[in-house]
Amino acid sequence: MDKKQLIAQVISKLQADLETNIAAANEARETATHEENVAENKYDTLGLEASYLAHGQSKRVEALEIDIATYRGMPLRKFTEDSAVGLSALVTLEAADGTLKHLFIGPAGGGIQVGLGSYTVIFVTPEAPIGKALIGRYSGDVVMLPQGEFEITDIS
Repeated sequence: MDKKQLIAQVISKLQADLETNIAAANEARETATHEENVAENKYDTLGLEASYLAHGQSKRVEALEIDIATYRGMPLRKFTEDSAVGLSALVTLEAADGTLKHLFIGPAGGGIQVGLGSYTVIFVTPEAPIGKALIGRYSGDVVMLPQGEFEITDIS
């Protein structure tokens, strides 16, 4: 699997999320500052609530910009069969019933799923429970995840 394609796809998804959040933050900012939303009494809080929303969405925009920059600058390690799982590892897990899971250990964007050929790859951060269970493990190790027990069959 081509990790550069994976990174391009996750950046694309993060970029789309960024654009959505920029639009939402701008709309909330406009609502907060619109003349019709000036408080007429202490119980009239629409403008205040909109300003809190705009602030939170602006923080989300900042976080997404950092995530995108992190992926753009992230070195892609080459893993061998003797390498432990680490950042930028593409890990294949196999359940006892033969079900395969493909996970990419990335610095951000946990939970994002991207298609690569016939595979769906799920992005996992090292801080997530699944990431913690995988970091430092080797091919052949068995890990217990919320979905059950899996063997690490490939690290690339």
